[in-house]
This record gives sequence, structure tokens and C-alpha cells, in this order.
Amino acid sequence: MSLRVDALYCLLVGLLIASTAPLTATTVQLSALVVVSIGGAVVLWAGVVWWLSLRPLAGSLRLVLVANALAACVLAAVSVVAASVLVLLTFVAVAIDVAAFAGSQIVALRRLARELI
Repeated sequence: MSLRVDALYCLLVGLLIASTAPLTATTVQLSALVVVSIGGAVVLWAGVVWWLSLRPLAGSLRLVLVANALAACVLAAVSVVAASVLVLLTFVAVAIDVAAFAGSQIVALRRLARELI
């Protein structure tokens, strides 16, 4: 369940990033094409996470957990150089969301481990 919710979240965030690129590109000081590409990459990642949700669970959870932990760290680091307070708060909020998904994957891995014992 954690992976599918994560995939849906990534899909929505990716579509939001891509669709608002013309409005947000100047705020984040990137070209609209780069912002659309980032959104597209997040949508593709959503597909990978969904596909992983159909695979053996333990390995998939670990992989997405590591990716989410890295993404949360990158988002937190990027927020340090944010162009404005609004951008900073947005990056921090998304970093917290992604870290929460990593936490949910830790919980799912622990439950899976208990079921196997």
C-alpha cells in the first residue's frame, strides 16, 4: 500500500510541477524546459514505483526507501539556496513529505519482517 500511495503522490506532484512550469520557472530561477523535465522525471518515477509495487515487496520497499531518503536530502539541500521564502518553504514541505514516505516504507518493512518470522 505504501508504494502505491507513494506512486500516486509522485504522479500528482510531477504533473503539478510540469503543468505550472511557465509560472514557477522564474521563481526557482530555472528555464521552463528544465522545470517541465523535472516534472516529467517525477511522473516517470511514479511509474517505476507503481511497477515496483507489483514486484516482491521487501526489495521494492528498500529501493524506494533509499530513493526517498536521497530525494529528501536533495530537496532539503536545494531549499538552502532557494530564491525566496516561498520557494524555501515549498522545498522544505516536499522534503518532509518525501521523508514521511520513507518512514512509511520503514514501517512496512518492519511489518513484513514480523510476518515472515
